[in-house]
Amino acid sequence: MKFLKYLLWLLPFVLPTYLIRLSIVRLPTTVLELYLIVLVASFTWMRGWSGWRDGWRRLAFFRWPILAWFVVSLISVFVAPDIVKGFGLWRAYVLEPLLVLVIATDLLRSEEDKKRLTRSLFLVVPLLTLWALFQFVTGYGISHPWNVAMMAGRRATGPFLYPNALALFVTPIAALAFCTWLKEKRNFFALSAWVGALLTLMLAKSDGGLIAWLVVAFIALAINRKTRWWTVGAVMVLLVGIIASPFRGKIWNELTFQGWSGQVRLFQWRETRQMLQDHWFWGSGFGGYPTVFKPYHRATAIEIFQYPHNILLNFWTETGLLGVLAFGWIIGTWVASSKQQVASSRSQSESCYVLRATCYPAIAPLLAILIHGLVDVPYFKNDLAMVFWLLLFVTIMSQEAKKIST
Repeated sequence: MKFLKYLLWLLPFVLPTYLIRLSIVRLPTTVLELYLIVLVASFTWMRGWSGWRDGWRRLAFFRWPILAWFVVSLISVFVAPDIVKGFGLWRAYVLEPLLVLVIATDLLRSEEDKKRLTRSLFLVVPLLTLWALFQFVTGYGISHPWNVAMMAGRRATGPFLYPNALALFVTPIAALAFCTWLKEKRNFFALSAWVGALLTLMLAKSDGGLIAWLVVAFIALAINRKTRWWTVGAVMVLLVGIIASPFRGKIWNELTFQGWSGQVRLFQWRETRQMLQDHWFWGSGFGGYPTVFKPYHRATAIEIFQYPHNILLNFWTETGLLGVLAFGWIIGTWVASSKQQVASSRSQSESCYVLRATCYPAIAPLLAILIHGLVDVPYFKNDLAMVFWLLLFVTIMSQEAKKIST
């Protein structure tokens, strides 16, 4: 079983390899998918049906929302204009992450097992930071149009194709890392992850990622009794500095969607809402958004993107209204279970402050995903879908699995 655990612990480092595409017997695949095939096949060989059964049982009360998401998202494949393409995306964004989740709940039962997976998530961030720093300094390996001169607005992409993909990957991991570091100041892995993520977001120049990271960090510091008033004071000084800054107009324009990027999103959201008036229940199906959206596209100066760049609209167009409800059920269960875990282990002497400080780290990655998702696509990508479920496992599900006897 050690071999299977190592495959899980190494998975975070392998996630960017979904970009390495190849074909076997004329069937398209990726290096990441081949890795997952080895993991699933090895688990099935070594653990058999009992492993899948125990892993599923250990999902506890997450089983019903996960089952609902599985079924509803699968239905969306057959709604899509291109069923083959839709099934391929569903396999990468739903089936494969859920298979990994069941395997993890069966195998990683001890606290040390969970910590090793968490460390892997933390360690992959500084590696991406070094990659992004090299790119930003040299300009090597950055795709067009972000490969301009440094002073002209160069943006690092890491191993990904565009800067926001890098930011979307590191931001939720950084949220967990920062909260972990506040609790365990000597945790070098957490420290390197959140510092590295902050530098990476600056190199990628991701406004959405920076805002999500700062909001999560502010709440964590405000909850902490030792840092609460220092944090409030620092925020006040920062606000005064921004107001007095000559860049205040530019900052305000970005926050109010007056810049080009914001205007693009406003146009896209407006036209997507028009599309959803005619496709409000089923959406456009998995991978069908560009095709279904095209007749509603009037701002021809703006390209048609793969997704609407808003977490609600992303899920609504891809999986319909039922998909929004099913995934919302998963999010609600994540939040509710974090509170339940704290409530079940608290003593009468513990204050509300202690409960908030204990509960928050479990939902901090989710909060980062939701905030970043207001202006981007934090789930529908091979690596991001996997990161979502891995973070859910290390913060919540691994604790639930321990309650269930084998």
